[in-house]
Amino acid sequence: MNKLLILLMILLYSCSSPVFRNDVKFPDDITFEEFRVQLEEYARKNPYPNIDE
Repeated sequence: MNKLLILLMILLYSCSSPVFRNDVKFPDDITFEEFRVQLEEYARKNPYPNIDE
């Protein structure tokens, strides 16, 4: 029973997705141009694959 539980925990842990950290902050007191630049930077660093190719 213990071996089955350990095996199940290892399988569940290996199936989890990695955690990505995005350090882009969007403060309330920025201009629209600054927001656009930060948003484009965030989009470039996005961990999701490009589906257009």
